[in-house]
Amino acid sequence: MFESTLRTLIVIIFLSSVILFTSLIKNNNNSQSKVDLNIPLPEFSLQTLDSDKKIKNENLEDLFILNVWASWCITCRVEHPFLEDISKTIPIIGLNYKDEKNNATEWLSKLGDPYIFSLYDYYGELALDLGVTGAPETFLVHKGRIISHHIGEVDQKVWSAKFLPTINKINND
Repeated sequence: MFESTLRTLIVIIFLSSVILFTSLIKNNNNSQSKVDLNIPLPEFSLQTLDSDKKIKNENLEDLFILNVWASWCITCRVEHPFLEDISKTIPIIGLNYKDEKNNATEWLSKLGDPYIFSLYDYYGELALDLGVTGAPETFLVHKGRIISHHIGEVDQKVWSAKFLPTINKINND
């Protein structure tokens, strides 16, 4: 009787573990954004990467992409050519995250610069206020509010599914 109860308990634990693991994978794949949408872009004042010019919220466009990147980020290098393509259709502002200034400027000079400008966030102050966990992360900002967010590489699939429909809706309103 003890062996039968033990087997039943092992089966229940195993099945519970499988169900829990499956639900965690589904939630992780379906919810790549941890930021509540339609929230204000945090107030900031940061220098640009290539000058001493300070940029504040009021200096920003009505509709733009904010892309968190770093020269040490391998995935940022992978998504970079795609960002260059979409920069022809929507303004992109870079947020250089916890990077050495020399490394960041050298990286952009080698790969090209899809950004109108890059904010230099060496200490991660704005990134922390945004809830950034690493690079790359991408935010769609409209009239000072974050309306879409993606953690990880932005490619054609992500762009078409997550950002483009929202941009088209804004442009059609």
